[in-house]
Amino acid sequence: MRTPKEKYMNDPEYHNLVCTLESLIEAARFTPSELREACLLASINYEMRHVRSVSIPQVDRALDVLSTWRDKEAL
Repeated sequence: MRTPKEKYMNDPEYHNLVCTLESLIEAARFTPSELREACLLASINYEMRHVRSVSIPQVDRALDVLSTWRDKEAL
C-alpha cells in the first residue's frame, strides 16, 4: 500500500483532491478539523446508503454507532 505522500506524487486525481482541500484551508473557508469531519461524514453517509443492503450483525452495530455520532454532530 502506498503512503498518502506517494499517492499525492503519483496519482493525479488524489493530487487534485489534496490541492482542492488545501485551497479551502488557505482561503479560510474551512479549518483542517472541519475538513476531516466532512470527509468522515461523507464516508459514513456513503456506508449508510450502500452497506445496509447486506445485513451482518457486527456491521449493523457499527453503522448504528456511526449514525449516533453523525446525529450528535448535527446538534
